[in-house]
This record gives sequence, C-alpha cells and structure tokens, in this order.
Amino acid sequence: MPSPGYRKLLLAGLLLPLAFIALNYRAYDGYFQDDELDTLSWAPNLGVSHYAENFVKPFFDRYNFRPTGHLYFTLMSLGNGMDFPPYVTPLLGTHLLNGLLLFLLLRRMGIVGWPAMGGTAFFVLSGAAMDAYWKPMYVFDLFCTTFCLASVLLWTHRQRVLSFVAFWLAYKAKELAVMLPIVLLAWEFWLGDETEGRKRYWRLWPFFLASLSFGLQGLIFNPNKNNDYTFRLEIRSLRLTVPFYGRRLLMFRGSGWLLVPLLFVRDRRVWFGLAGMMAFLSLLLFLPGRRFEAYAYLPLACVAIAVAAAATRFQPIWGALLLAAWLPWNVLQVRKEQREVLRQDDVAAAFVESLEAWVRTHPSVQTLVYEGMPGEYHHWGITGIWNILHKGSGMKALFRDWPEAREALNSGPVAYVRWDNVARKAVVSIHSPLPQNTLAPTPQPK
Repeated sequence: MPSPGYRKLLLAGLLLPLAFIALNYRAYDGYFQDDELDTLSWAPNLGVSHYAENFVKPFFDRYNFRPTGHLYFTLMSLGNGMDFPPYVTPLLGTHLLNGLLLFLLLRRMGIVGWPAMGGTAFFVLSGAAMDAYWKPMYVFDLFCTTFCLASVLLWTHRQRVLSFVAFWLAYKAKELAVMLPIVLLAWEFWLGDETEGRKRYWRLWPFFLASLSFGLQGLIFNPNKNNDYTFRLEIRSLRLTVPFYGRRLLMFRGSGWLLVPLLFVRDRRVWFGLAGMMAFLSLLLFLPGRRFEAYAYLPLACVAIAVAAAATRFQPIWGALLLAAWLPWNVLQVRKEQREVLRQDDVAAAFVESLEAWVRTHPSVQTLVYEGMPGEYHHWGITGIWNILHKGSGMKALFRDWPEAREALNSGPVAYVRWDNVARKAVVSIHSPLPQNTLAPTPQPK
C-alpha cells in the first residue's frame, strides 16, 4: 500500500497541471501577432515533400525554415483558419509534456520526492518565459526544449540512436539546439557511467559532428550580416543581454545573480544544470537585437535541474518555504505580463477584424496601402494577413511612404487603411486615381 508521503506526492503531481491551467487559461483570449500571420500566409501552402526533404537534409537553411515548428502551423491551419483558441491547446499541452520530461530526467539523476516535484513546479509555473506557451510564434522554442530534454533522457538510458534523432528534431525546431552536444558531454563528465574504468566520450562524435557542421554552415551562409539576427561578439552585447536574461529568472532586476551561490554547492547535478543553462544561453548573449522572454525557456529548464539538485542538499522545509515565498510573487508578475500581452492582442484583433470585414465585401481589390500599424506589428504581418484574407500569396501590402505604394495609388484602385492607434480603429476605403483631365494644372512660373 502506498505510503502517506507517496500519496501526497502523487496528489501534488495531479494538482500541478490544474494549477498551471488556472494560471494561464487566459491564453485562449489572445490573438495572432505579426510573425504568426506571416507564417500562416505561406506555411500551409507547402507540400509534404518539402517538409520531408527539410527534415532530413543536413544543410543550414538560409531562409530560416524550421520544419519541426512550421509543421505545427500547417497542421493547425487545417480546419482552424484564423480561429485563435485552437492554436493554444497544443502549446499548453507541450509545456506540460516538457514538465513531465523534466521530472523524469530529475528522477533519472537520483532527484526524487519533493525536490523533484519542487523543481518541476518551478519550471511549469514560472512566468519567466511565459510567451513560449502563450504565443504560437514561439512554438520553435517550445519544441526545441521538448526534443532537447528527450534527447538527454534517452541518452541517459543508453538509447543513443533515438537520442540523436531527438537532437536532430530539436535543431530542426530551433538552431539553439546546436549546443546540446556540450550538455551531453557535461552529463558524461559528471554523471555518466564508466566503462572499463573510463568515460566513453567517443560515443558523442555524431552529435558533435552534426553540431560542428551546422555551426560552420551558419557562420558561412547566414545571410544576416548586419541586422537584428547578426551575432555580435562584443562586450556591449553583454551589456544588453545579461541584464535582460538575468531579470527573467525571478522576474525582477538582477535576480539571475541568485544562481551564483549554487556554484559552491558540492553536487555534480547542480553543476550539470548550470552548465546546460550557460551552454544554451551563450548564443543568446551575443544576439542583442533579438531579446525575447521566450528565448529563456530552454535555459530555464536547466535552471530547474540545478535548483532541484540543490534542494536535495538541504532540509525539505527550506525548499518549501522558498517555494511558498516565490509563488505569490510569480503569480503577481504573471498576471501583470498577461494583461500587457492581452492588451496588445486586443489591438491586433481590432485591426485584423476590421480588415477582414472589409475584404468580405470587396474581395476583388488586390493591393493594400496602409497608414500606421497596430501595436508591435511589422510590415510582414500586414502582408501576411492581406494574403490570408485573399486565400492566396503574392498580394501586395505597401506602407504609404514607400515609392511602390505611391505608384500603386496612381495606377489603380487599392484598399487604403488608416490605423488610429489611440482609438484602436481601422478605417478602410477604396482609393482610385483621379482621371488625367480632372487633375489641376501645374502652375507656371511668371
């Protein structure tokens, strides 16, 4: 018969998903942002052969096609179209799956009982990388974490071929997985089994070969030479990225420095978790133009390993007190960030729904010229929604000040949309060029 302690642990494991849903159910009230609309405008048009080819080809993709994540958009668009809530359920479910994988990995490391449950709860309930399971655009980070955790777990069970397959799928979700072989090397160094009195590091050669190949191809063929996607190996990059990601740990300034004392905990499992965090974070620290909270999702899973391992070195009461002190603060910050996300989503929905209503009555107008954009939108989002609404591709959406927009305004009827960011209202009308004989004569100099 199960012991009382085991029953309490099982009850906590059952309540954890419910607590997560209670904390994040408002994700269903969100809406698409520009990256998601851009992807939905083209990913569903790709055939099975295109996905199959890109899953297996060992080459860096110059166009940033990530089949593991983009397949999600293709499948979800079937039957769902622009209905946002169905897109959320797989995200929340995958996050809970990642929590389960983390829990199994902790048990594999000998971290059991309340330390394992506490570490898992920290990862599952933390709002530090909330966007990863709130916004479809970050499904790449979500799936990358899924397959990275699966790869490590399979490696610990000596399923090396399956571990490599999971690593491959992780890279095909996001390039951050290129650092996974270093994490596996850390496992072998600190926690791996010894064979004939020595570690068998040579078993990792396929992982490092693939990682080296993808890394070199990325450096050579990356088309982003001077933009937000450019790696900048400079001190000034760290001045931007270290404070940003350091804040995400506990969602207050400088909270990342609280991990420093863990370096002095004499437990190899703690060091493994911290090494994994630094391995994945190292690439992000030199991308100052791409700072997003969802990028901290995979490093956060590694932090949870270090925290759970450290908890085994102290009396359980201390871990319970720390978790009880952290939870209210975490809930407060999560609610605050959720309100801001939903505010931006309401603005996006107002724009898209206004445009959608207009297109239903004017389906033949092929070109859009816009004046102003909602919230954090970019031009690719406007182009994406314009193509989605016309169920096609190649439709033009042009910003008013572009030369091509001025040419379009003078050559034929176009849809002209004015966005009022204060009133959160889009006014759409048909703009037709004036006939030549109605134009006012050009004044002649005297």
